[in-house]
Amino acid sequence: MASSPLKPWLNSFNPLIYTASVVPVLVGTAFAWWHSGEFNPGRFALCLAGLVCVHGWINLSNDVFDWDTGVDRNKLNSLVRTTGSRSQVLWVGNALLSLGYLCFWLLQDWWLLLFGSFGIFLGYAYQGPPFRLAYKGWGEWISSSCFGPIAVLTACRAQTGSWEVGALLAGVAVGSWTATILYAHHFPQCADDREFDKRTPIVRWGPQLAARRFWWVIAPAYAVLGLGVVTRYLPWTVLACLLTLPLALSLLRFVRANATDPPVVGAALPMAARFHLVNGLLLALALALAP
Repeated sequence: MASSPLKPWLNSFNPLIYTASVVPVLVGTAFAWWHSGEFNPGRFALCLAGLVCVHGWINLSNDVFDWDTGVDRNKLNSLVRTTGSRSQVLWVGNALLSLGYLCFWLLQDWWLLLFGSFGIFLGYAYQGPPFRLAYKGWGEWISSSCFGPIAVLTACRAQTGSWEVGALLAGVAVGSWTATILYAHHFPQCADDREFDKRTPIVRWGPQLAARRFWWVIAPAYAVLGLGVVTRYLPWTVLACLLTLPLALSLLRFVRANATDPPVVGAALPMAARFHLVNGLLLALALALAP
């Protein structure tokens, strides 16, 4: 029996990855509720749908761009590889981008639309020609910015109509957790990335040194939340995220122990995704329930 043409698409969908777009919307909306008591469910839904659609476009377009450079030719779950159609993947991605733009346009806030467009440009420049900034070592910075402060500030402004320093600080924390996912993702792909001159931190530093420096990616989240509490831009309840320190230490120890074993260290990716999700939900709850 012939397999369904939808099967490659369904296999490519990883719900854990899409928490990277759901979490910042939850955090930004929760901050708006704590800061000003504002919550509009319709605007929340538009912001969430818009960011998830843009995230889908980023994933699909990156699949195409990595296929073009050759870095994904050995990647078994590459969607271009499994569907056999580069153009189909690209057009589905562009359709998702159009839906995302429509959601943001319906919010009727031109500053928000302009700010979101900047985030979308960064999402393209991450892998798209002629920029390909991920190949130049900017991947973690871009992903942490797009799915951190940019997304959190967008979700907050969708509710309040204003930019807030506290939302920026919360967004930096979320961005740090997002970068954790990407950083962990690089370890099992180090050999292919090095072959095609994709200058990820793991390629530049080598797996062992990169594993020892993993805490550089994780620590800023805890530091910025502490700063937010001290300066009173964030409520003291956000310190609940300190409860995830054991998860952080477990992830760091696992990567250090297995950095040079690609089949094993690949398990760090779902660990990092869960770390991001638990922290994000804790932060959103801490903001929503803060006095």
